[in-house]
Amino acid sequence: MKKILLILLITLELFAAPSVGDKAVSFTLPNLYNLHHKTSMQSLKGKVVLLNLWASWCNGCQEEMPKFVALQREFSKEKFQIVLSSIDSDPSNAIDFLQDVDASKRLTALYDADKQLPKAYQCVGMPSSFLISKEGKIVKVYVGSLDDAKMQELKKSVLKLIGK
Repeated sequence: MKKILLILLITLELFAAPSVGDKAVSFTLPNLYNLHHKTSMQSLKGKVVLLNLWASWCNGCQEEMPKFVALQREFSKEKFQIVLSSIDSDPSNAIDFLQDVDASKRLTALYDADKQLPKAYQCVGMPSSFLISKEGKIVKVYVGSLDDAKMQELKKSVLKLIGK
């Protein structure tokens, strides 16, 4: 009986969603605007990253995106980078939406055609965002769109993580 419980616990651990304190999920995804250019989690090491899983059809995603553009405007991409991972079926829908809210392309926009990140993070809602430290560890998890209060909390966390 003890062996069965041990095997069950190990199995549950293997299939558990990444959470605060865990290493961020490794990925390599194409850029939304140029599918031949790829970005990996490894290439972001040394930066504080906000990884946002979103879709153009998601109302909460639409609401928070202008706030992300404003937040990225406040920080140097060398220290803090907002990385969007679109799960739209057609990447042109995501591009059309972003051209309206982020015409200057401040945000790093990726395309996840196979929805590998929502699967890996076992997302329970859209949008979902993960604040990741310079060392690649998950610091905070946000499920649902970030309202003004959560954006202020996020900004304080970013300042602390980049050492200001």
